[in-house]
Order: sequence, then structure tokens, then C-alpha cells
Amino acid sequence: MRVPSLKSLKVSKAVLLAVPLLASPVLADDEAPGEQIPGHERERQSALLLEVMPPALDGSMYGIRMDIAPSREGPLSFGLMGRAGQWGNSLGAKTRFDGVGRSQVKLNYAVGVDGRYTLGSFANGTLRPFVGLTAGFEEFVSRSGKGPSESATTTAFLEPAAGVMWRPGAGRVGLSARVGPGFTFTDVRELQVQAGDLRLRQVYPTASLGLLVVL
Repeated sequence: MRVPSLKSLKVSKAVLLAVPLLASPVLADDEAPGEQIPGHERERQSALLLEVMPPALDGSMYGIRMDIAPSREGPLSFGLMGRAGQWGNSLGAKTRFDGVGRSQVKLNYAVGVDGRYTLGSFANGTLRPFVGLTAGFEEFVSRSGKGPSESATTTAFLEPAAGVMWRPGAGRVGLSARVGPGFTFTDVRELQVQAGDLRLRQVYPTASLGLLVVL
């Protein structure tokens, strides 16, 4: 019987050591997918849609919307909105009131709840048309010329809208545009000012373009 040489024993040990090492990458590749976040889990991640708006036809000079989407890829989002105005917004005053002459009108505040439903996604998420609905309360004050405020009115409003979100390359920053009618659905009171009476319109146009950031 021949005794294995020392060289043969070394080769055998090297082979035995090499087999587990060669097998380990295969096992690692098999386990890698399990360590990644599944697609359905990524879809469940929520997102915050922050929209900053410059002057718009609703009488505001600046506004903000904060909507939460329970699913990053889901169509539904809902949240809060707020906006305010300042003296000298003649276009906003004429859009919201009848009888505007030498009088000035300012939107003191508007607060409400906001909902949005995305209708689809195009160009890898770059374009996302949606329909939305905003409801809340707002207060206007008026004055003659540049004098002190003379009267105020508080009313409720409802604003359905159609719009589109534009996010280049489906990134986190883009634009959001919307347009639609607005409705005043509570008792409308006249604003008594020296230059004449102002009456808040019961139906008015709305249109806005805002900076959209997805967090």
C-alpha cells in the first residue's frame, strides 16, 4: 500500500478549502434579493407633497399646500392648504368681487382641506394629470383708497380643479398647475365701503401654478 505523498495531501487540502469559498458567492447572490426592499413594500412608502404658490386668481398673493400620499406610487393624497393676500391685488379683487372701483380688497386668510387623485402617469412619471377638491373658510377685508380697513366678511368656499404635475425624470422637484371654478356656498354679505358696495361673487375662476417638492 502506497502512502500518499506530502504534495498530494497539500493539494487535497487546497481543494477542500476552495470548494466553500467558491460556493459562498453563489449563496450570497441567492440571498441578495431577500435583503432588498420588495417592490410592493416600496409602493407602501408614504410621501409628502409640498406645493408653494405665487399670486393666483383666487385673490391670494402666496399660498401653500401640504398633502400626504399614503403610498408613494398610489393615486390618492390629502392634506391642508393655506393662503393669504395683500392690498393692491386688483386682479384678485376683480376676480372675487363685483362693484370694485376705487375700493381695495385684501384676502386676510384662507384655510382648508385638500384632496387630490392622480389619473395616470406618463413619460416615466414626468407628467401626472389629476383632479382635486379644496374646501375651507376665508376672510376678506376692504377699504377705500389707502385708508384703514372698513369692513370684513368671512365665508366658506369649495374649489374643484383639474391639473397636472410636471416632475422631470420623476424627480422630487417640479411644477403643479391647476384650474377650475370656485363656489361660495354660505350666506354672502356685502362689504360696506365709502366708495360703494362690494359683493363677493358666488362663482369665480381659479388658476394657480406652484412649485412642487416631493419629500
